[in-house]
Amino acid sequence: MVSKAAQAMLALGESGRYEFKRDAEAVTAGLLAALANWVAVNPERDVAHLLVGVDEVEDKTTGLVSGVPFGLPKGLDRTVSRIQDLASKTRPVPVDVFIVEEGVAEATPFVRVEVRPSMPPHFDDQGRRQTRQGRSTRALTDDELLRIYLDREAGSFAARFRQTSEDLRAAVGAVGSQVDQIAEGIEKHIAEPIHRLIGTTEEAAAAASSASSSADSAAASADSVQSEVEHVQRLVRDLREVVEELQEDSLQNLAFRVLRLRRKVWWNFTTDTWEHTSKRAANLEHRLRELLGGDVSLDAARNSWELRVWQDLLSDRKGQRRERGTQTWWDAAIREVASFMDQPAYAGPDLPDLRTALKADLDLELDDPESLTNRFSELIKDS
Repeated sequence: MVSKAAQAMLALGESGRYEFKRDAEAVTAGLLAALANWVAVNPERDVAHLLVGVDEVEDKTTGLVSGVPFGLPKGLDRTVSRIQDLASKTRPVPVDVFIVEEGVAEATPFVRVEVRPSMPPHFDDQGRRQTRQGRSTRALTDDELLRIYLDREAGSFAARFRQTSEDLRAAVGAVGSQVDQIAEGIEKHIAEPIHRLIGTTEEAAAAASSASSSADSAAASADSVQSEVEHVQRLVRDLREVVEELQEDSLQNLAFRVLRLRRKVWWNFTTDTWEHTSKRAANLEHRLRELLGGDVSLDAARNSWELRVWQDLLSDRKGQRRERGTQTWWDAAIREVASFMDQPAYAGPDLPDLRTALKADLDLELDDPESLTNRFSELIKDS
C-alpha cells in the first residue's frame, strides 16, 4: 500500500523538495548531499524527499509532470542498502536518511527517502558543495555557505558553558565562608576601632578639662577622634556591600533570578518563532517548555550554574543575525542545554602552546601587547 504522503508527492511532481529517480543507480552521494544542503540553506525547511523507483510522466494536455511508480528491478533490499551506503559517503559526516518502503505488496514498489542535514554544508568525495534548484543541481553561493556555517557554529555556544563544576562549587563555598570572615572582620575592624574611639574621646575630654593641658593637645585629640570616626564609617560601608552581595546570592534570591531568566528565554523564543507553523516549531516549543517549566532546584550551586547557562544562551542569541535565533539555532541550543541539565559541567580552560610561541619569536611575545603570551598573561593576573 502506498502512503498518503507518497501519493501527494507523486501527484505534485518533481521539485526542489521532491526528487524522483527511476533507477537506484541514478542516486549518488552528491545528490544526497545536495538535498541535505537544500534543507540547510533555509531554516524554514525540515526535510527533502527522494523517491526511488518512480518515473516521471507528462500530461500532454496540461503539460504537468507527475510521478508514477516504476518498481525496483533489483529489489527493495538492494536499493535500501545502496542508499544507506551512499549516505555514508557524504562529507564531512553522513547525511541523515530515513527510508520508507512504499507499495511493497504491489507490482511496482518504490522507496521514499527523507533526507536531512547533519553537519552542513555537505559534499561528496570530489568536494562539491551543491544544492537543488527546481529540478536541477547547482553550486552553493558564498552567501548560502556563510549562512549555513553561521547556523552550524551557533551550536558551539555550549562550549562556553563547560567550565569545571568543581570551580563553581568552590566559588559558592567561598561565598558561604565569607559569613565567618565577616564576623571576624566586625570584631577586628569595627568593634576594636570603636573601643579605641571611646578611649580617644575620653582622652580628649580629659585634655579639655585639665588646666594643665594645652589647647594644642585638646585639638590634636579631637582630630584623632575625627579620623577614627571616618575609618569606622568606611568599614561600615564595606560591610554593607559584602552583606548585599551575600543577599544577592541567597537561595531565595537565586531561585527568583532563575525564574525570571527562564521567562526571558521563553519570551525570546516566542519572539523568534511565533510566525512558524511547522511541526518542527511545535516540537521546539514542547522541548523548551519542558526545560523551562521544571521545578527550580533548592541547591544554590546548581541555580548559580543554571543562571550562567541561560545568560550565555541569551548572549549568543544576541550575536545571531538580526539578533534572532533561527529554528536550527534553537534546536542546537535546546539540545545542548538539555544535556547540561542532566550533568552540569563547564569546559576546562583553553591552554595555548606558549612554549612554541616563545621559541619562535621571544621579543615579539614579550613586547607585543597582543601576542599570545601577553594575552594569556592578562587572564591570570586576578587568579
